This record gives sequence, C-alpha cells and structure tokens, in this order.
Amino acid sequence: MRHWHRRELLSLLPAATAAWAVSPRGARAAGERVLEEAESDYNRVQVTERGSVRTMYFIVENRRYIESRWDMSRPHSLDLDYARTMMAGFLINPNVTHMMMMGLGGGLITSYLFDRLPNLEIDAVDVDPEVVRLAHKYFGIPNHARYRTHVRDGRLFIEQANTRWDLIMLDAFRGASVPFHLKTKEFYQACLGHLRPDGVVVANLHNRTRMYPHDRNTLAAVFPQRYGFVSEAGNQTTFVASASPRRLGAYTIRDHARTMAPRFDFDVLGLAARYYLRRDWELDAAVFKDDFPADQLPQAVERHNQTCIEGCRYQTHT
Repeated sequence: MRHWHRRELLSLLPAATAAWAVSPRGARAAGERVLEEAESDYNRVQVTERGSVRTMYFIVENRRYIESRWDMSRPHSLDLDYARTMMAGFLINPNVTHMMMMGLGGGLITSYLFDRLPNLEIDAVDVDPEVVRLAHKYFGIPNHARYRTHVRDGRLFIEQANTRWDLIMLDAFRGASVPFHLKTKEFYQACLGHLRPDGVVVANLHNRTRMYPHDRNTLAAVFPQRYGFVSEAGNQTTFVASASPRRLGAYTIRDHARTMAPRFDFDVLGLAARYYLRRDWELDAAVFKDDFPADQLPQAVERHNQTCIEGCRYQTHT
C-alpha cells in the first residue's frame, strides 16, 4: 500500500501549469496589490489585483496556487486555458439546463455560463465560506434566482440532494490537491446517481502527475462512456464522463461544437479537435475507494477536508 504526498506531486508538475501555477508567497508581480487575505478552517485565501486582472490564490506551505483569474476588461470571458477546456462537457451534452459546480473559487466558470446560457440553472457548491464570500465581493458572482451558492462539502451536498443535473463540474482543488473523499469510486457513483439520462460529469485532471492513472481508472469503473480533451498547453485533461450508454463519435462531437460555438467566445471547434482517443495512463493503476464505512461519511469528510490542507495523503495499492 502506497501513500502519495503533496510534495511528491509538486515535484512532477511543469513550471507553468494553469490553475496550479505556483510562486513563493512573497513573490508578487510588479504592480500586483493585495485586496484582501482571509483564513478559514479550510484555506488561506488571497485576492490580488494587477491592472485589470484580479486573481484568487490559495496559499499552501508558502506557495501561491492560482485558483481563479478574472480580466475585468473582458468580464464575460474565460482567462485560463483549463477553464475553456472544461467547456468540453457541452460537446458531449449540449442540452444542459441545470448544472452543479463543485469547487467555486472565484466563480468564473459559472459566471461565464450564467451570462452566455440564459436558461441555465446553476448550483455552485464550496466547503469554504471565505471563498464564497470573496467570490461575491471581488469576482462579480451573479445575484440571481437561477444562480445559487451553497456553503457545503460537495460530497455531502451530492449525497443528500434530491436534484438531478445535466452537468456536474468537478474542480474542488485545495492548492495542489483534491480531498480524498472527492476522488473515490463511491463518490463518482453518487454523482452518476444524480445525473439525468444524458448527463455528464466534467473533471479537471492534471495529466503529468502520478494520480492521473488512478483518477482515469476510478472514473472508468463507474461511467459507461468517457471522453478526454487535452488543454491548449497540453498538461491538463478535461475528462468528460457520461451517464449515457451511447458512444458519441468525433463527427457528432464536432456537430455539437458547431451548435455551441455561437454561445461561446473562443475556438469551440478547436476544442473539439483536442478530443483524443490515445491511452496516456496505465490500465493497472488502482481504483480509489472510500477508506471509511458509509455510515461514517460525515466524520470522514471532516477528516479529509482537514488533512488535505497540508500533506494530503492518497491511498493506493501497489
């Protein structure tokens, strides 16, 4: 049995990974000023501004991880590569009317979709009340009946929900890690159980870490159809897992891209072209499973949320 620690994962990262970009805490760019810094039971959060760009960082072990970046000169666009790539979910299911976002950050993905899809209902969930507060204060989160923020752990929210969604987006990073209870077969089964028949789960995966094959195999153990889209920079994979038993081909994916292109402001057909079928992971990597009995979920959620602040441990069999 092997445990991987955050420091081992960081040693494998490329230097300029979007959304995981790191820097020493004091090494701010010239002209970057701190608007506010807050600490909760879950994160140390910093919001900065440089010119027209606001950035939300998570500070872990004296490193700053970019959580969200908002260019206020283009307030209804997606500034980060990985965020644009996560729109691949709409290439598998273009008929999304109700979505859930797990991991709010600055709320830029959900705000973007709220602005561009006027009939979309959104549930945005984050365990950290300070993240939610700062997102509302500095990042233009919509104040509207069809955009709802929930301060809850994402696993508990899913397990206790009565709702079914067309789209569930997973981006609940805390620095370089995702709490273990949000990475297991049982968690993904709960997600699948709350999807509509053609619904999809979209996960942001970093394809140059040792966790990547475990994540791929764990998702594959639950969902009948899976699709990978590589980011523009190549170091992240948007993994789209579908509840539908029907496999979509490349031509259908391109047709869906043409349907969605008028609604988005980036190269959606280019995103469709980054759909790939090659296997870039090991098929024998262990599937993640809950390390707790089902009746102890609340206690396990609290334990994993706390231990993943620093030195997150992922249990695998070797």
